[in-house]
Amino acid sequence: MQQLWTDIDHYIESNLIPEDSNLKFALQNTEDQGFPDHLAVAPNQGMLLQMLIQMNQCKRVLELGTFAAYSTIWLARALPKDGYLMTIEGRDTHAALAQQNIDHANLPVNIELKVGRAADILSKIDTDTFEPFDFIFIDADKQSYPEYLDLSLKLSHSGTVIVLDNVIRAGALIDLDNQRPSIEGIRLTFEALQNHPQLLSCTALQTVGSKGHDGFAIAIVK
Repeated sequence: MQQLWTDIDHYIESNLIPEDSNLKFALQNTEDQGFPDHLAVAPNQGMLLQMLIQMNQCKRVLELGTFAAYSTIWLARALPKDGYLMTIEGRDTHAALAQQNIDHANLPVNIELKVGRAADILSKIDTDTFEPFDFIFIDADKQSYPEYLDLSLKLSHSGTVIVLDNVIRAGALIDLDNQRPSIEGIRLTFEALQNHPQLLSCTALQTVGSKGHDGFAIAIVK
């Protein structure tokens, strides 16, 4: 089935996803430097993120988990010229690669790459003076998702869209024998999302494709 899922993703991409030289460079540069490309979103997933930003006319975006900035470029492409994107990466080697790809893209949007533990960086933001984000994409260490969700809500406003990636993990989510910290983190996130008083609505979707069997959760702040 995996080959079929991959072939269908490629069919979608060849018909619906226009080629972009900046995105192509980011993928090639990532491969050339010996990093695995499976850590990046698929092109059709990147387009979905872009469309969510466009549909909601977002101007301020937060991304947790930059890796090589492939998804960062997708997010930034959707923003107006006066938009702002903060992306946070915990690994120095990933951040260096990401900065190369961001610099090459040279988009007319303010992209600020911060290096360090996302929870530490976010908790230092003065919410009294900082303008909240319109769109938040969480794609970092899964065991910290509950903490990231809590911090994201503090930096949101009514209508902010929050997307959490990789929340199905090929069904490991419902395998109670799997108690890895990353899986436990996702389960705790589902518990936190359920009937959360600060959320207007929330759901999760399974996905299959070139990245295997996974999925994402999406929530709208009340």
